Amino acid sequence: MSSERGARVWLRHKEQLLPSTVSSCDDASLVLTTDYGKVIYLQKAELNGETLYPMHPSSVHGVEDMSTLAELHEAAIMHNLFLRYKRDDIYTNIGSILAAVNPYKQISGLYDSTAVDQYSKHQMGELPPHIFAVANECYRCLWKRHDSQCVLISGESGAGKTESTKLLLKFLSVMSQNSAGTPLSERTTRVEQALVQSSPIMEAFGNAKTVYNNNSSRFGKFIQLHFSQNGNIQGGCIIDYLLEKNRVVRQNPGERNYHIFYALLAGADTDHRDMYLLSEGPESYHYLSQSGCMKDSSLDDKQLFDSVMEALKVMEFTEEEIRDVFKLLSAVLQMGNIEFMTAGGAQITSKGVVSNVSELLGLDCFQLSEVLTQRSMILRGEEICSPLSVEQIEPGMGGLDLLGAMQANCQREGIQWEAIDWMDNAECLDLIEKKLGMLALINEESRFPKGTDYTLLEKLHSRHATNPYYVKPRVTDHQFGIKHYAGEVLYDVRGILQKNRDTFRDDILFILKDSRLDFIYDLFERVGSRNGDETMKMGTARRKPTVSSQFRDSLHSLMATLSASNPFFVRCIKPNMNKKANRFDPDVVLNQLRYSGMLETVKIRRAGFPVRRTFKDFR
Repeated sequence: MSSERGARVWLRHKEQLLPSTVSSCDDASLVLTTDYGKVIYLQKAELNGETLYPMHPSSVHGVEDMSTLAELHEAAIMHNLFLRYKRDDIYTNIGSILAAVNPYKQISGLYDSTAVDQYSKHQMGELPPHIFAVANECYRCLWKRHDSQCVLISGESGAGKTESTKLLLKFLSVMSQNSAGTPLSERTTRVEQALVQSSPIMEAFGNAKTVYNNNSSRFGKFIQLHFSQNGNIQGGCIIDYLLEKNRVVRQNPGERNYHIFYALLAGADTDHRDMYLLSEGPESYHYLSQSGCMKDSSLDDKQLFDSVMEALKVMEFTEEEIRDVFKLLSAVLQMGNIEFMTAGGAQITSKGVVSNVSELLGLDCFQLSEVLTQRSMILRGEEICSPLSVEQIEPGMGGLDLLGAMQANCQREGIQWEAIDWMDNAECLDLIEKKLGMLALINEESRFPKGTDYTLLEKLHSRHATNPYYVKPRVTDHQFGIKHYAGEVLYDVRGILQKNRDTFRDDILFILKDSRLDFIYDLFERVGSRNGDETMKMGTARRKPTVSSQFRDSLHSLMATLSASNPFFVRCIKPNMNKKANRFDPDVVLNQLRYSGMLETVKIRRAGFPVRRTFKDFR
């Protein structure tokens, strides 16, 4: 009986289904303790088969593959993750998809050389779920299928995507050396070192502290590895997507700029400080102090600086290149301290800061001052200069249908199938990207000489007000919103056109190309061709790409690459919002399960075949 003392049951309480244990019972009442720590008192008169029923053994003990759960509802899926998380089993399969719950702690032996060796000798499903099992299957498929493989790692900020990526690289680099016949103890080669050592560089230059995550990647990474015919890694490249440029000049309260700035200030010795013209600490720089958050007890900026220096040397950066990189970083910080006043146009009041920036970038101080306070352009062969106002100088740096594909596979293979509904983002994506969608309207208004943020807002409201995924606020007159899969998000239209244009002024580009430093010249040598020169093409001026068009083209390129590869999936989940070990917050996890379509994924995997093998491999 489900009401006997010690019975494991599901309790429906306040529209939630809770995994519980019967603590005590008598003729009139029942006391239950949920697995998540709540004690609930009930009268037996209010109990029935809908509010209390026995838990299936597969849910009582938990399963390694959630497609084998007998009870298919979101509470059972969440409870299964909870049971395994308590045992430090942070990985769980959903067929060939891996769910990874961030433990926020080190788990002894989980990723050591013994684990690598063990998982390299077994196919997926033969050992407990693990990121190494995915990496191994991916590596095996590279040679079995003779086509490209990809691993898509998704999850919220702080869920563990970056760590999962590093672990995949670690395993693949070891497998690469093993395929070449190198003994396990000697697998510390230059390629493996480069893969491992690239991580501190990526973190320092691309990660920052946000409200939710102390080490949040502020850009998307596509890491492309190239293998030789015998399975050895020959090299690779890292392609970045959607770098958050705005963070350099502005952060929200409680957040930080990119780690590298704080690392430089914490790690530079006296000679470096003199060479890079550095002040003492982050409080000296507007780009670092404006958010009110300059330190975090969980971040060791000095240690990161040491790791970056070691990584740069392993990656064979020369002393001169390293010096020039840090000179550029110092110059960026100092640019944020340049102050202006209005006097017949903008005038610089902090001459010493401009002098420092000029020295660090190898520029002429007078020319830099001029280009910061006035705009020059060539019109009919003549140079025209116009003063800028202080306001103009203000910095303005400005879906893959997986479940549908799974169902189509099952139908094509002749499996009896009943369609399963899932949260489809196609209409929301159409609102953003299709013809006359939001990105198209923003681009169109960016190109109109008389276009303003508010004429854009009027067009957005006019075109999309009836779209169920579009939000037209009732009160504010400067916002629009999108009902994303994870909730409603409002956007401020003010300044959006300036940020979208994001054009690199030719006069600024020319002065940077005149730098005395080869490093600075090399950085900007190709910027003109990338942005598109103002030349005539088919009778019209070639348009420089906007931020949103770069965003669109970047994603289309990524999707084309992924579509040509055999995919594996890792869903990263964070168990709580405070980055605490051994703490599992059901509400936090439930939201992620819902928004990632985890329940629908389990249903489809279970109804079809969770793992597919070719007949040749099966035989």
